[in-house]
Amino acid sequence: MFLDNLSYFDGQKPLIIPHRGGSNIVPENTLHGLQMVISEGFTHFETDLRMSKDGEIFLHHDDSFNRTTDVEGKVKDFNWSEIKTINAGYKFYNSNNLQGNTTSFVRLEDALLMSQVLKFNLDLKETGLAKKVVEIVLSLNAQNRVLVSSFSPSRLDEFLLESKGQIATSGTFRENAIARFLPVKKRNFQVQALQAPFKWRGMQIYSKKLVDFCKLNDLQLHIWTVNSLDNLKICLDLGCDGIITDEPILFRKYINSQT
Repeated sequence: MFLDNLSYFDGQKPLIIPHRGGSNIVPENTLHGLQMVISEGFTHFETDLRMSKDGEIFLHHDDSFNRTTDVEGKVKDFNWSEIKTINAGYKFYNSNNLQGNTTSFVRLEDALLMSQVLKFNLDLKETGLAKKVVEIVLSLNAQNRVLVSSFSPSRLDEFLLESKGQIATSGTFRENAIARFLPVKKRNFQVQALQAPFKWRGMQIYSKKLVDFCKLNDLQLHIWTVNSLDNLKICLDLGCDGIITDEPILFRKYINSQT
């Protein structure tokens, strides 16, 4: 699928893409994480999208608040007025001896407005988000700094139908499996990138074959979630366009030291 502007992929390669904002160093998918990424001058922010009971799209990974916050319950049972009062970084702060610190969840539109240049990888974590996500991104004229992804083929197909090719997308497990396990040849994917795991259930997914496939099909290749320097070095040796990591500052420092 052809887009007039693919500036989302611009930048020094490989792109260092903070995973959920860099969840080893900041509470994931939070205002704190966004502020860190912006203040540190990173170009990209990988995040996840969920919808509140009253239809607000906001940054959050899980279908509940149990793992990361001071509240328990399913996301679908909370209105945004309740969600915005939750300490979104409660568990992170406690585990890092930062008791008393607080941060909040962020709506998608507010995140996009925090910076006019920060680029967002938006992972759709539930069905039914596509129409609203497209409306928000287009209303803010942010389509050139957004890449939409999903592990779910049905969610990606829903988004492709709603977006009509106006917003860049990356492949699901469906496209990854074809690229990794079938013969390397031209394929008619309706996406501009693949986002593949470094390993999946003990199997090495990132490979020269995957790199060759993406080059042949003019696809950007982003690898997740890479957190060790040893694995980073493998990525650098094989070549990829972006690295999604919980350790963005460490990785940037290492890459800069090699140039």
